[in-house]
Amino acid sequence: METYAKTIATNDKVEMVHLSADRNAKAATTWAAKEKFPWPTVLPEKVKATGLEKYAAGYVPDYILVDKEGKELARKSGAVFAKLKELTE
Repeated sequence: METYAKTIATNDKVEMVHLSADRNAKAATTWAAKEKFPWPTVLPEKVKATGLEKYAAGYVPDYILVDKEGKELARKSGAVFAKLKELTE
């Protein structure tokens, strides 16, 4: 949450979206609410409808940074957070 608060929440160039791998919608939304995620959570049955299926890796956790056109900029947490730092400085 600290990284999110410092590098994403205050930056109008990026947004975080959680693609849930949870097969139980109620469990997924309950968990996201409990953890107080400020970003949107997309449930598995809605991923295709949102057009985000090309980013769903099928394993957890996975991080992918894309630009506003959907071009992949980085994948895996270390690379994603390094690129975020580069973009926000």
